[in-house]
Amino acid sequence: ELDYHDIASINQRCQSICDLWDKLGTLTQKRREALERTEKLLETIDQLFLEFAKRSAPFNNWMEGAMEDLQDMFIVHTIEEVQSLIAAHEQFKATLPEADTERQAILGIHNEVQKISQSYGIKANIINPYSTITTEELLKQWEKVKMLVPQRDGSLQEEMARQHAHERLRRQFAAQANLIGPWIQARMEEIGRCSLEIGGTLEDQMTQLKQMEHVIIAYKPNIDKLEGDHQLIQESLIFDNKHTNYTMEHIRVGWELLLTTIARTINEIETQILTRDAKGISQQQMNEFRSSFNHFDRKKNGAMETDDFRACLISMGYDLGEVEFARIMMLVDQNATGIVSFQSFIDFMTRETADTDTAEQVVASFRILAADKPYILVDELRRELPPEQAEYCIMRMPPYKGPGAPPGALDYTAFSTALYGESDL
Repeated sequence: ELDYHDIASINQRCQSICDLWDKLGTLTQKRREALERTEKLLETIDQLFLEFAKRSAPFNNWMEGAMEDLQDMFIVHTIEEVQSLIAAHEQFKATLPEADTERQAILGIHNEVQKISQSYGIKANIINPYSTITTEELLKQWEKVKMLVPQRDGSLQEEMARQHAHERLRRQFAAQANLIGPWIQARMEEIGRCSLEIGGTLEDQMTQLKQMEHVIIAYKPNIDKLEGDHQLIQESLIFDNKHTNYTMEHIRVGWELLLTTIARTINEIETQILTRDAKGISQQQMNEFRSSFNHFDRKKNGAMETDDFRACLISMGYDLGEVEFARIMMLVDQNATGIVSFQSFIDFMTRETADTDTAEQVVASFRILAADKPYILVDELRRELPPEQAEYCIMRMPPYKGPGAPPGALDYTAFSTALYGESDL
């Protein structure tokens, strides 16, 4: 319009500016699209990182717990306990395929991040802001779990074999103990019956007891074998045995009691034979003594208790006061055990029958009245004895000349021996 002579140059420059502007607009559009695309990629990566963190943390905790369980020490005492552990381990192994699937899924998330980064040229140092767990750590932990599983298998199988061996030892011990225990009890009962028998002579009882003793001694190898089995059980640290109620200590005590009982019973029969022969007691009298003794032996254990013995004496016509019974108990139970053995009973009956030791009996009676003092006082005599008997003793008892006696003390020992002509008083 201005008819400028160099319009072509101006139009060319104008076009150049317009072209440059169009290029700038195109580049701006491309830049925006590239940034938006990268933003979406980074958002995807961020979501993958978040998913990785959500799944890797519990999976890593599961692997740590699994390793702790796989290395856990176990103390068991029965096959059932080992079987329970093995069943639990098998259940754990059944979860490994599912765990491996989860592991691969977690690694797949990481691989997806790497793939996106490489495909779209994202060269920034990509670090997961939501988790400190790395895939290397997960792989390392997983390899440890896979290594510990067969080790646990081996440990449990070894323990199973050990418990089977322990069970064999238990059954072996129980099989013998369940025979030996009743055998010992049966022999004890036989000895008791033999010692209480009325029929037959003492020599017959002695023969029978000697035969029992031979059988018992011959049985000793069974006890020794049981001791050997018990030693193996102790070395294997086995502390219980549900197959028997007998322990080795129980068997030992029973065995020692059996040996002691047979020896004591034989000795008692030998003593009875000597007593019979020395005092001229007939077999009929011995049977009568045994019959009376057995009748009042309420517990049938070869010994009468104090009340049983009192009842026995009353049945035989004894008029017993407390003092007299105490004197007799001192004779038959010198150790104050509260029981009267058959031998003591025989000794007492033969002594009473022969009317011996009368002075000793009287001394023993006075000793009880005097509370174990070697002298007795006038007040004690008058308190304990009927008036006539008390005055009789006071008039005839000489003064006690021993040391430490109070005035008026009387010598009941000298009085008793003089009373039965055993001194010159």
